[in-house]
Amino acid sequence: MGIKAYLFFSFLLLAIVGIYTYSIVPSENTYYTLTMFGYSLKLPVAVWFIVPAFILLVASVAHMVFYSVKNFFIKRLMKKDYEALITEIKYTLLGEEKEFEYKSDPFKVLSIALKRMKFNPKSEDTKTGEKEIDDIYEILEKIRNGEYVDLKKFRLRSDNELLNQNRLNFAKDDKKSISEILKHCPTLDSEACKKAFDALLNQASYADIKIYKYKLTNKMVLDLLKRFADKEDKFTLSIEEIKELLETNDLDANGFLTTAKTLKNVLEPDTLLKLYDNLQLKNHDAAFSYLYILFELRLIDKAREFLDGTDEGDFEKFKILLFLRDNGKFIDTDYFICNARD
Repeated sequence: MGIKAYLFFSFLLLAIVGIYTYSIVPSENTYYTLTMFGYSLKLPVAVWFIVPAFILLVASVAHMVFYSVKNFFIKRLMKKDYEALITEIKYTLLGEEKEFEYKSDPFKVLSIALKRMKFNPKSEDTKTGEKEIDDIYEILEKIRNGEYVDLKKFRLRSDNELLNQNRLNFAKDDKKSISEILKHCPTLDSEACKKAFDALLNQASYADIKIYKYKLTNKMVLDLLKRFADKEDKFTLSIEEIKELLETNDLDANGFLTTAKTLKNVLEPDTLLKLYDNLQLKNHDAAFSYLYILFELRLIDKAREFLDGTDEGDFEKFKILLFLRDNGKFIDTDYFICNARD
């Protein structure tokens, strides 16, 4: 019951009690005088009957008003905290960490828990019923599917991974846009930064790639050499740049062997031999690929000289291959060696 209805029915009850009391009190006893602390108060008996009820009415109305006002401010506070939590969820989904101030303990707990969570939204079309959050889910789905979405209104950090992925969707094959993403990637730890750099590796010149000073993986080095070996690709590398690629990145024995297989049909024999000879002197992992080049170029005496200086048990595959060659059995190097390494 609302306060207005409560007052109406309370006054109606007081009026009924007053009228009833007045009607049953004898006319000679209509008034009653109350004396207290030297003061006297004379009022009709009917009034004396309704005074306590009226005092109770005032007290109860004051009580109701107090708690109505209190509940109003609690609801207002909870509404603000709820709106702040929705905003925090929204920015958490967008990969942003923002501080929000909460007045109520339940929302403080939810905010702390939210900061410790990592979201991985599912692609199912499930609605939360909260438009702001559902809109974010839709944005995430579009970006995940390779679409470009205008994110300016969210004012995300320049290094935000979602923002970089969105830029990458927009960039596609645009080197300038990809470079804009990589400006905010001190490392390649994020998925968006990796994709942007992979896109750059597939289309930029070696000079443009070197700008970023990233440590190239085996795969990245091999991808660049494949571009160099591809006659339809205009990607060029000088012998010094190839040497730099092979020396400054952490290639393993199998990686060096794969580079040798890629370059053997591109570089001049003397250049190829000199390159891998220098590499094996600096890096033991390159020795396997050096032997591979020697056998491919049919420099058997050089291979024998190299193998004679190795320990027993080293390069067994090549020693067997040399034995077969010495005994008139020609076996294709690639077929025999395959991807084996000592």
